[in-house]
Amino acid sequence: MADVQAVLDALRSGGAAERNPVRFAYLEALARRAAVQPEAVRQALKGKLNARAHQLAAPAATPPAEASVECATSPLSALLADINRFACEQAEEAPSTTNTTSLSRVHAVPELRSIACFHETWSRLSGEQQLAETLACAPENAGPLNSQHLVLRSLKLMRDIAPDYLQGFMSHIDTLIWLEHASPAKQPPKGSAKKR
Repeated sequence: MADVQAVLDALRSGGAAERNPVRFAYLEALARRAAVQPEAVRQALKGKLNARAHQLAAPAATPPAEASVECATSPLSALLADINRFACEQAEEAPSTTNTTSLSRVHAVPELRSIACFHETWSRLSGEQQLAETLACAPENAGPLNSQHLVLRSLKLMRDIAPDYLQGFMSHIDTLIWLEHASPAKQPPKGSAKKR
């Protein structure tokens, strides 16, 4: 094992430990492992250690300046350039108002799990808050066939029996309310305008 230690000392004095500390630490660990193994295993590990030491002692094939030029045309940089080009094309094609095709493109990108969990929690809390506000506005002394009373009672039952269905239902109702407010107001006929 003295020859293995001599190889490691030569590498250390040659600056290999500073040039590539991870690979040098690997060689040191391999030498410690070889020291406690039986002779047959020790010989195999010594051959592996000598081959790795030779690779570590060899000078780098490309200087760092050339390596940075090669990295500029890596597949990752080409992918990022394609993504940026695609995003610019989509921004140019998109009209000033959002249409359904651009919404479908937005939802085609998968969400991170943490963001999906946040959206789920936020929608659940928002739905519970809306339901609490709605139930707080319940009419007093409403008759058994009062439509508002019946709706509120069905929402209470839905909350107790199927809370997941209630979340979807509240989302659907929110969408319908938004569409009702977003649609242009019905214009009264021109003849019905009052004269001043």
